[in-house]
Amino acid sequence: MKKGWLAIGLLVGMVALSWWHVSALNALTDDLGGQLRRAETLAESGEWDKAAEVTREASEQWDGRAFYLHVTLDHRTADDIAVGFAETLEFLEWQEAGEYSAANARLMEQLELLGQVEWPSLENLL
Repeated sequence: MKKGWLAIGLLVGMVALSWWHVSALNALTDDLGGQLRRAETLAESGEWDKAAEVTREASEQWDGRAFYLHVTLDHRTADDIAVGFAETLEFLEWQEAGEYSAANARLMEQLELLGQVEWPSLENLL
């Protein structure tokens, strides 16, 4: 009977850690998405330097969690988002409005999808 309780305890622990991971990841991606939307608004109003600063802060926030993200996510996904930040920052530096807007939209979509993919659902399990 002790083995049964141990198995149940391990299962409960794994579910709790998984829930915590998904919640933390969704909080991160929501925060980064908000920052990128704010940067888009700043760029549209011609405040390129402020938009670059906000995007750089978001990128540093992503990079600050790089180890955790590489441990818990597919490496390619985490790297693609890091490349997306670099691409977006480059377009901001050159004030390329159309290219920046497209790159920023792609980056926001990647972040949104990341949160959805990690959430346990029937679609993701199958």
